[in-house]
Amino acid sequence: MTQAQAVTPTDAEWLAHRYDETIDGFHFVHLPRDSHADIAFLSDEYLPDTLERAILSRAQIAAALPEPAPLHFIFHSGFCCSTLLTRALNQRGLATGLSEPTVLRDLVGYAQRGAQRDKYAAVLNDALTLLARPFEPGEAVVVKPSCIVNGHARDMLAIRPGSRAIFLYAPVRVFLNSIARKGITGRLWGRELFMGLQDANRMELGFTEKQLFGQTDLQIAGLAWLIQNMRFTQLSKEFGETQIRSLDSETFIAHPAKALERIGQLFGLDLDQKQAEEIAAGPVFKTHSKFGEQFDANSRSDDRASGENAHADEIEKVAVWVETVAKGLDVEMNPKSRIIG
Repeated sequence: MTQAQAVTPTDAEWLAHRYDETIDGFHFVHLPRDSHADIAFLSDEYLPDTLERAILSRAQIAAALPEPAPLHFIFHSGFCCSTLLTRALNQRGLATGLSEPTVLRDLVGYAQRGAQRDKYAAVLNDALTLLARPFEPGEAVVVKPSCIVNGHARDMLAIRPGSRAIFLYAPVRVFLNSIARKGITGRLWGRELFMGLQDANRMELGFTEKQLFGQTDLQIAGLAWLIQNMRFTQLSKEFGETQIRSLDSETFIAHPAKALERIGQLFGLDLDQKQAEEIAAGPVFKTHSKFGEQFDANSRSDDRASGENAHADEIEKVAVWVETVAKGLDVEMNPKSRIIG
């Protein structure tokens, strides 16, 4: 373990990685910017074991917390190219992109275990301040939380009224396809997402516990997808288009430069049309955002086709069922406040 004195809370290379409620402190890992390119997610499964690590209590860092840079969010449904968008915005001089920092998941667990409300808000504020440290002066910070954090999106937007957010989502059939072709891992993930979202913000879906228990994995995943749309529709009404907008993955992939330019405008980034076109034509859009191999829009279509070939009947039946549930709840399948179209 690195000595605490070696950690400078103002230094972005020391990532605030975990929150430890037993000591009311943060675990840090030393992760320079160049190292981020090789890491899909800022979680223990992806971080090298060799990283320098340190622990500081909140009391130790209180006087040294920096003035936060502009902080913006990519909230997402899962399986919607959100990692790709984060990488595309992670440009020197423009923005520092952080993909699914674990510290925000820790705070979800902290809240679910009954944290006192004022204490939770204070810790969340400190965590966001620690994340809002760009690698270079003048950069904003763009954080893509994991899906399980979506239930706490309101807290983050309320604590950071100057922050802006994009809700990036996959259309329901695309989402279900991704779940189905990942086999049992995807189906378990869909159930875990549903439980996590309902624990944070219980949505009335019109089903009893017994009825939910009788539904298939893909139905539960479809309800998780619907809950996220319902939640972000509420947030859009509460915070307005100046703070939160929506974008679907298919529009993003079809018009990447336009999407980047519009998101840059929403986030207040110095990103013009020419630079957006250069990023969209560059290597970020030609490699797999999670695994690093060559990957483009055609590869993505091929992947989807494999899922459709194996699970087409189930996907379509569940998609129609989700649409029926949404109609009964008077919920839009495509959130409004779209940033394109």
